[in-house]
Amino acid sequence: MKSIDNIENQIKTGNKKFIESDLQPFLRISSNTLNKEGIISGKNFILTYISSFCEEIKEYQGIINPLIIAKVEGKTQKSLLIYMMYDTQPINKGKEWIGNPFGAEIHNLPPPLDILGNCIIARGAYNSKTPLLCFLSVVKELKEKNELPLTLFLIFDGEEEIGSPSLSKILENNKETFKDCRGVYYPSTKQNISGKSVLKLGYKGILSVTIIVSSLNKEPHSAFSAMIPNPAVDLISLLNTIYTNNEFLIKSLKKPYNISRDEHRLIDTLMKTLDLDKIKEKAGILNTREKDLRSSFTNYLFNPTFNISTLKSGFLEEGTKNYVPNEAVCKIDIRFAHKIPIDVLFNEIKEKIEEFSHTSKSKITLIKNIGYESSRVSKDSVLVKSLVETAENFGILTEMWPISAAAAPLGIIQKVLGLDFITGGLGIGGSAHSVNEFIQYNSIINQRLFFYNFLQIYSRLLNEQNTN
Repeated sequence: MKSIDNIENQIKTGNKKFIESDLQPFLRISSNTLNKEGIISGKNFILTYISSFCEEIKEYQGIINPLIIAKVEGKTQKSLLIYMMYDTQPINKGKEWIGNPFGAEIHNLPPPLDILGNCIIARGAYNSKTPLLCFLSVVKELKEKNELPLTLFLIFDGEEEIGSPSLSKILENNKETFKDCRGVYYPSTKQNISGKSVLKLGYKGILSVTIIVSSLNKEPHSAFSAMIPNPAVDLISLLNTIYTNNEFLIKSLKKPYNISRDEHRLIDTLMKTLDLDKIKEKAGILNTREKDLRSSFTNYLFNPTFNISTLKSGFLEEGTKNYVPNEAVCKIDIRFAHKIPIDVLFNEIKEKIEEFSHTSKSKITLIKNIGYESSRVSKDSVLVKSLVETAENFGILTEMWPISAAAAPLGIIQKVLGLDFITGGLGIGGSAHSVNEFIQYNSIINQRLFFYNFLQIYSRLLNEQNTN
């Protein structure tokens, strides 16, 4: 017991040094997915950091970037698989950041987030290099004192932000490695501004595609419009065969998601305390489709979405130029709670394009960017119970959501390995993929202590389950 108390004390007293010597240097590495130099630097930082406490470390070259699998032996061979990502989104709107996006500088955020006080501003501060390194720092402390309660397998994904295209194959090829794993945990910063721990029992699936419509013509004057194909017009017409008037026209997503009784109960509980206005304010949302809060929130969680993130064609400079473009490009992401195989959804879109092509003189190209299915975990799983109990030990209530409207590759792990998974943890942060991504400075210590306590509690509950 004395050794355990000493470890907690070391985490507390060494927190400032950890932030300055470990965390901030890690956040200063510009490891966005397509920045080769930054990715290699991020990977090497992790390899150096874990080399002192991991018994086995293997590196795998993915389709784009490396992935790492490492083993840390604990007091028992019962194992927990830890999924982490070290790649980030690129910087957008760099001039709008209040500091260098890769400076890991300490600032106060503009209202309404100024109430958080000092925050570290950096791409990856929230999603999710801070929880990655906080978790590793705790494992390092436990391993040095020979107090790691169970064996851990660590996966570091360098391709998460492009849909983890290599993860499934690497997991398939290493199934035997993970045979003793009882679950999968994704260390995260999941405390809202009011202080509650937020726990989401799954993720929507996602399919991201690019559609390119083109012709062999140059770009003639628009007077020729009546006699030649217009890729921009064809693209709009094509999209209307897939999705129009806020409705899908493909079979798998045409029917609304059937919300279960348990999911309705979780929503009932959430609506008693959920401050949706604060969630909207934090996300920068001013306009919503519906005024009724319950309907708006339920649709947010369960309705399939059709989002056009890129739509590009024609003359894009100031002024006008009357000509017929010879190419139109759009990038679409579809998110869904339905239990649908990705290949089924992709093939339905492909069929719509093939059908449309019979009436169009344009060439149409469909590219699959990323895709993984929706996923769930039971609220009665050891992982969920462990996270709830850990938060309670800090005097913090857990707000349980039936699903996240976001997507995550944990579904790939569930599909390949058949393991329950969850993501969670203390710490306050936000603005993933956006300007001024941040982690609240004073919440970093709670994040590290949470991970420490979670490992103890998960190990105990797992042993109790196996005994009963």
